[in-house]
Amino acid sequence: MPDRRAILASRILVADDDPAASTRVAALLAAQGYNNVDRLDEPARLNEHLHRHPTDLILLAVRPPPHQGLELISRLRSQAGLQGPPVIALTEPADGHLRGQALKLGARDCLTRPFDQLEAVQRVHNALRSRRLYRQRDNQAAELEILVDRRTAELERLALEEPITGLPNRRALLNHLQRCLAHEPPSGYLLFIALDGLDDIARLHGYPASDALLGHACRLIDGHIADSDMLGCWGGAELLMVCQSLSNDDDVFRRAEAIRDALARDHLVDDLLVSLGCRIGISHAGVDAPGADQLVRLATLALPPQGAPAVRAYAVELEQRHQKRARMQQLMREAAPGGELHLVYQPKVYLPTGRMVGVEALVRWHSAELGMISPGEFVPLAEANGDILAIGDWVVDEAIRQLAEWRERGHVDEHFSIAINVATRQLMHSDFAVRLLSRLQRADLPAHALQVEVTESGLMEDVAVARQTLQTLADQGIKVAIDDFGTGYSSLAYLKTLPVTTLKIDRTFIRDMLHNSHDRSLSNTVIRLAHSFDCDVVAEGIEQRQQAELLASLGCEYAQGYWFSRPLAAGDFLAWKRRYEARPHDRQPSDTPPTLGSRS
Repeated sequence: MPDRRAILASRILVADDDPAASTRVAALLAAQGYNNVDRLDEPARLNEHLHRHPTDLILLAVRPPPHQGLELISRLRSQAGLQGPPVIALTEPADGHLRGQALKLGARDCLTRPFDQLEAVQRVHNALRSRRLYRQRDNQAAELEILVDRRTAELERLALEEPITGLPNRRALLNHLQRCLAHEPPSGYLLFIALDGLDDIARLHGYPASDALLGHACRLIDGHIADSDMLGCWGGAELLMVCQSLSNDDDVFRRAEAIRDALARDHLVDDLLVSLGCRIGISHAGVDAPGADQLVRLATLALPPQGAPAVRAYAVELEQRHQKRARMQQLMREAAPGGELHLVYQPKVYLPTGRMVGVEALVRWHSAELGMISPGEFVPLAEANGDILAIGDWVVDEAIRQLAEWRERGHVDEHFSIAINVATRQLMHSDFAVRLLSRLQRADLPAHALQVEVTESGLMEDVAVARQTLQTLADQGIKVAIDDFGTGYSSLAYLKTLPVTTLKIDRTFIRDMLHNSHDRSLSNTVIRLAHSFDCDVVAEGIEQRQQAELLASLGCEYAQGYWFSRPLAAGDFLAWKRRYEARPHDRQPSDTPPTLGSRS
């Protein structure tokens, strides 16, 4: 609240063309402590005076026309509104109708001569007090507006900024990209940069370490951008660079490769020496896509897969491949119910005698719309989107059905076994083992007739769950094989703790073993390692007789590959089996190999 001292210091103007009257009013106010009172004997010059002297209150004489009092009140209010100083109209006793007009035109109050001094001073005090309160509140509102504007600007800045790096975020990047595309003709390139290894750093060393590495990577990349370019964060481990400074494909590839080289090395961050890599997808504004969102999508589509060259530009073929992949994903859900899946069977041979002892069941998909689709295409997609669970269930049911039929008709003997591949998602389901065993029981098949094959990477996803599931199967007599051994997270630790009976040597070690001593040594090491853990060995990808003979000499028990047979449909397999068994092999007729998965 304004205090009395502040009110007494207010600047008051007495405007009256009667000097004697204005002098009396000024003297009255001065006697009450108002020591900042001006007099204006020419009210017509009111605007000029107010322009030179800021005023808090005007006491203005109002008389009948042609006097200008009422006109001055009207002009003040039309020019300054509530921001102008309040006016108290000074009238004569006979001018009662003027008081109503003055108040109507905007005067705050009226005083009639001769004044009651106490009343007059109180009315002046009230007017000044209201004026000061209004100005205080007006100032507070202005200050609040400034604070709100500043906070709004700060919030808008934060809304466009990624908090860890301080770089523009996705919204800011899209806004900037839209502005760039609004130019005619639109030009420039978009680099979508995926940082590889950042998530691993977070898991191993914590998020502060990965945040520090992200900031370090951004600073390295910042050294490769021009002033007209923008680098920002698209996601947790994804950056986006809008490059208007580049005008041709050669320049953008050089820029991308320089960024790749800057990142693809070890980095010292917070006393940690960590490695980081990147992959970069490129799209071209004005050529590849008309809009910002679409241009980003095409850059992500161009992002190379893991293990491929790190820089790739968008091409129409990538879009076609993506569309096919999307359509494949839609059709996959109906592949099993629609009868489009089938199994093929690749024989496994016992190397010491050459006798065929079992098969591996492999799933194939012949789409009515897309034709024959390679397992290398649809299996990874099914694993990524979860459809592998339904496909895996179908494989288990079909393999068990086929084996039961073969046994019932006498096509295979009691030692014959069938191996099925189990995906990571299947293995991680707590009821997988129970459901598999119940299916075997319903089909009246012994447990040793079935072998499950799992990958090292699948085991490592959750070793505890994998151990529990596989132990349940092993306790009932189902054999467990590690597929593609040596190509994943090879670790002696899980071989000690998991109920593994078989290691499968990947075909990559077999392919050149006749001519490559390193591959031959690796195969020998795997065989010796497996035997030390009381596991037998299956070699995949045998394509030459010499490979089979060499593996047999190294102690490998079992083999499969095109040297024996390609994967065959059920009917073709039985025909092949009859022909194969009719051929002489280096074995006695009574030779019976051990059950696959248990060393003799």
